[in-house]
Amino acid sequence: MSGISVIMPVYDPVPSELKRALRSVLSQSMSDFELVICDDCSKPYVHEIINECKDERIIYLRNEKNGGCAYSLNRCIEASHGELLIRQDADDYSLPGRFSALKSAYERTNADIVATNIILFDESGEWGHRDYPAEVRKHDFLFAVPFMHGACALKKSAVTAAGLYPVSRDTARCEEYALFMTMFANGARGINLPERLYAFNENRAAIARRRYSDKVREVKVKARGFRELKLYPRGIIYLAKPLAVGLIPPRLLAKIKDKVFGRRK
Repeated sequence: MSGISVIMPVYDPVPSELKRALRSVLSQSMSDFELVICDDCSKPYVHEIINECKDERIIYLRNEKNGGCAYSLNRCIEASHGELLIRQDADDYSLPGRFSALKSAYERTNADIVATNIILFDESGEWGHRDYPAEVRKHDFLFAVPFMHGACALKKSAVTAAGLYPVSRDTARCEEYALFMTMFANGARGINLPERLYAFNENRAAIARRRYSDKVREVKVKARGFRELKLYPRGIIYLAKPLAVGLIPPRLLAKIKDKVFGRRK
């Protein structure tokens, strides 16, 4: 074992998307890792698909009842044996060479969070990309999470020192924001590689799942994180951003994001 654990929470994904995610992980050129999957009380087809892989690197966990993403990720971490935790979501996929690039950068820099830039895709295929700051500073958390969560590799000891992912109704769908800010408050360092080696599923279903209540939770998470990072009083104005964004119709918001982040090809 190379000390690398891939952690994947799974809850009722589209079967074809889960199969694609698993293929993208298990076919990586760097093969010395374990894949820890936590099935968050999904329908039986999920276990059947995972069993079809017949790969000894897979460690399969199942929650007796639905516990949410953060709870499932923490179970993956607790069951993992590696010091480098590579994230993977069940509806996204990794591009060839992703794991090797993350491992090399981690060994070279000893950063606590190493991520890559991302490709965006939907039902029609790849449609754009999103690039993140190369060297992340604490002020980068003011506007948004400066990493794509699924594209990250995390130092296990730094995650554990930060208390793992917070499991709370107040942090649901914002758990990575809360964790990363606590890690940085503890002195963590983070980088984003220039390569786009992770494909993020930005489709209509994902957009439809977003609720205004998520934005309210984001404000609460930011308020607490900004205190930890000593970003006040500058941070006050940024607390209004999630609430304002939540009022913008989805199609218009997508156009604004395309313009601000240069997402379209």
